[in-house]
Amino acid sequence: MKKTDFQFNIYIILFLFLYCNIGKAQNLNVPARNTTDQNGSQIISSISNLSLENRESYILAEVLKGNIPDFYRNMVSVTDSAYIISAYKHITYYVIPDYLAVGCDTNYFICPMTPILGQMIADSLDCILPTRKMVDRIWNASRVKMQPQTIPPGPQMITVPVFSQHDSIVKVQRQNFITANPLGELVSGNKKDVVISNLIYTTPYPKRVVIYGWHYPSGTNIQPLYAGHINTYADYSHGIRLIQNEVYVDGDTMLATDVLTSLYLNSLLSDEGVISMPYYPDTASSVSIPAVPKSFCVLNQSDTSVRIIISSDNNIDNYNVYISSDGINFGNAQTFASNDFEYTGLLENEITYFKISSSNSLGNSVPSEVLAAVPSAAPHNVIIVNGFDRALTSNTFDYIRQHGEAIMNYNYPFSSATNDAVTEGLIYLNHYAIADYILGEESTIDETFSTTEQSVIESYLNNGGYLLVSGSEIGWDLEYYGTPNDKFFYNNYLKAEYVFDAPNNQSSTFYEFQETNNPVFSGLGNTTFDDGTNGTYDVNYPDVIQGINGGLNGLQYSNLSNNFAGVYFKGLFPAAIDTGKLVNLAIPFETVYPESKRFILMQQILDFFADTSTVILPLELVEFNTIKIYPNPVLDKLTIDFVRNSYKNAQVKILDMSGRAIYSQFTDQQKTLINISNLDAGVYLMNVIHQEGYNTFKIIKN
Repeated sequence: MKKTDFQFNIYIILFLFLYCNIGKAQNLNVPARNTTDQNGSQIISSISNLSLENRESYILAEVLKGNIPDFYRNMVSVTDSAYIISAYKHITYYVIPDYLAVGCDTNYFICPMTPILGQMIADSLDCILPTRKMVDRIWNASRVKMQPQTIPPGPQMITVPVFSQHDSIVKVQRQNFITANPLGELVSGNKKDVVISNLIYTTPYPKRVVIYGWHYPSGTNIQPLYAGHINTYADYSHGIRLIQNEVYVDGDTMLATDVLTSLYLNSLLSDEGVISMPYYPDTASSVSIPAVPKSFCVLNQSDTSVRIIISSDNNIDNYNVYISSDGINFGNAQTFASNDFEYTGLLENEITYFKISSSNSLGNSVPSEVLAAVPSAAPHNVIIVNGFDRALTSNTFDYIRQHGEAIMNYNYPFSSATNDAVTEGLIYLNHYAIADYILGEESTIDETFSTTEQSVIESYLNNGGYLLVSGSEIGWDLEYYGTPNDKFFYNNYLKAEYVFDAPNNQSSTFYEFQETNNPVFSGLGNTTFDDGTNGTYDVNYPDVIQGINGGLNGLQYSNLSNNFAGVYFKGLFPAAIDTGKLVNLAIPFETVYPESKRFILMQQILDFFADTSTVILPLELVEFNTIKIYPNPVLDKLTIDFVRNSYKNAQVKILDMSGRAIYSQFTDQQKTLINISNLDAGVYLMNVIHQEGYNTFKIIKN
């Protein structure tokens, strides 16, 4: 049915609103350029006589260490829309302003690359390559539309001298626009694009490069979608355009790769339908770019040393460790060949910060996030876990500074780990009395707590652990968008329910909180958190939450009744074998300011964890005759019989005697048959959580 002019205008207004409210410009995730790095002319000279493999290895190393012009770092937004089912949907993505170059602002080289290298760089920088539709949309959005400049075809067109010749031609033409359109504005028309396409995998001969574009100012293009070259081919006309993988669909964050593989959303980025493999295949080489270390931990070893454990990777030869006393200024690297080693010569009871890069024959990776530890003669009782690894412009990957300084201000030495290290078993939370989980603005796109993490946290709390968790999107992710298991975890282990996406359902408005009438945060007073101007990032969507299942409301957004920002709990968790404690903050702890208030808040949390007063019970432990189980002892199949009408969305969990969950099932049946024939003979705990409370049984497996 044809839409009315009124309907059309509504879509335009919505489109403009989304366009104007997406947020700040995004930045390319590369290190700062060193002033001693080679400029474009010097790089051309260095690679002129190299083989293709060595040339691309050289370029890769230059890009990953940050030797690109500064004006490339600020990515430019491009918007598009598609009519899907019965409504327009809108997307915004961020692109580098020109085809990828190496060097500095005053002397840079737009270097043609094979798709092998282009894909390596894109993967390393959390980017993708464009589709045909995206190339067209980028050209439409470009303020600088260049006239394509061709060079007669011949065998020299794949050589560096011709690359350099064409680069010079393009630079002269770009100068004609420089006054009205300075460097950093979006440019098109100077190269063809290496694109992702279904043709990569559907052409008769595998491992193809697919190219497209090179538009004239009139809008017509020289190059149709073409897959006639193998993937080791690159001539002077080929360019690599990087697009940030994180995109915004109607204001919500998604991955471009997920959009392209979606049966529902693919038309936002593709005119080929679903692109099920939106990337180029692996290279033929057994050696690939070294990965950024994401799974590692820094643990106390002695009063002058720490132990660093990194998840093993056969593709990595060495690890480069940088240390700092403030978490900002790092010295030269010390190199280690092992993934498990001791770092010595540190100061006792002083925080030392660490970041790590990996290396192999292709070069060094980008440095990791920052972790820290305090060398101490005594064992540590505190572990800080950083789970905020979402690639945002605002994420500096060093928020352990605010957490660690506040904890150490009250003389609690600590170790730290990435959340990947926790899920991979490099570190065990149960070895520590207190765990501080940093989740910042981690959300659905990266998961606040994965299924594996939920299992780890449940075991930790059931075994009497004390957990501080803070993040602005936890409720949004787990309850609003979550699965039944996610919601159960959020309601029963984080002791909260999600209410609103922002205080009073207004984003970017309320940046102050205070204690409720409770003993834990008494005396905190009105306290502020960051709007992006106070050293961290803009917490424009902090969840509004409500304590349930024994969780008590401890903090609220100032001057907003029933808009709670923090929940605390002390007592028995659903499958507990010991008393646990929890502080769940919907405001990221690192964003609380000034520092003095942040320190007071941490002191109150640590004092609560140290308190030994009466246990606050969670769910009511109901009578055994609410549920019957039989037979017990059991050989293979056990029946759970809900005597009363309390079985809707009930959960059954079986734990071993260490508290580790080994079986979980939801049920809506009055009688449920559980097959435990695969369990070893022995004694187990079974917890049944339901509408009236919970029951705990000891079962014997013969």
